[in-house]
Amino acid sequence: MVPVHLFLAHCISEYSFSNPMHLYRNKKWTDLAKHSIWMLLVFLAFSFDVLFSSVGGLLIFLGACAMHFGIDVLRVKNQNQWLVEGLSLSLFLVYALALSFPFAASYVSPYFALYLTGMVCVSVIPTQLFRMLGVVDRNATESEGISERLALFIFLLAGQYWFALIATVAAFLYRSFMPGLKPTKLWWLSPLLGWTLPFLFKWFIFGF
Repeated sequence: MVPVHLFLAHCISEYSFSNPMHLYRNKKWTDLAKHSIWMLLVFLAFSFDVLFSSVGGLLIFLGACAMHFGIDVLRVKNQNQWLVEGLSLSLFLVYALALSFPFAASYVSPYFALYLTGMVCVSVIPTQLFRMLGVVDRNATESEGISERLALFIFLLAGQYWFALIATVAAFLYRSFMPGLKPTKLWWLSPLLGWTLPFLFKWFIFGF
């Protein structure tokens, strides 16, 4: 199993607990500095035990941070969002796979890192896609959709299909009876991805 720690750290610092769309056209470099501090802490959390014991490991860490920062600079300079977000994911996936060898002995096991990566790919990355497509406001957190897909990922990978169905129904009822919520594409897109992506993840990784 190939460790994907660097890709996981990038996705968490980029898309979890933050909205990268806030950086587009944002000329306040203080906001970029705050985001960069968060990014450094996340990368440190997933690499401190394996990358700081050698010069090569330190260079891998610094390279990852520099690449992440460069992507954020492209956002501030208002480059094409589809190009930037595509580079954000594809470059880090290649980087993480190519330089995965130090993480085989990490306290965050490769298996657990892969599981967390699946959670991120099912929950917060679709939210970023929804922002770019205009399904949700570009400044929105869209937290209820994230929670729904996260719950579905956990239940479906554990084979708990009844719990997954209950979570889907509960999310629908919440949206239906919550005052002020009006039907949107998110009402069917979120559960559709919540059911589809975990099965794809399970198939690609485990072969069933």
